Amino acid sequence: MPSHDGARLELSLAPELLRNLKTLAQRQGVTLFVVLLATFKSLLHRYSGQTDIRVGGLIANRTRSETEGLIGCFINTQVLRSEVTAQTRFVDLLHAV
Repeated sequence: MPSHDGARLELSLAPELLRNLKTLAQRQGVTLFVVLLATFKSLLHRYSGQTDIRVGGLIANRTRSETEGLIGCFINTQVLRSEVTAQTRFVDLLHAV
């Protein structure tokens, strides 16, 4: 019977790599999160061969001023979907994410 237990992997990026990723994000007008998400989706496409790539992301719903002072979990999981093919340029994926 499946346990449905999750796992977590922590890693550290070399300072030079992190600096380069931040520079890429700044030049493309996106966030570091978008660069890392696009990289992850690109890897998922490469290893799975699938073109419809979906990743779950946590979205904080504290956009309204009246919820800022409230205590509680205001997080929803949202599917972040992208179409990735062998012809997709990484820079295009960055802006599509």
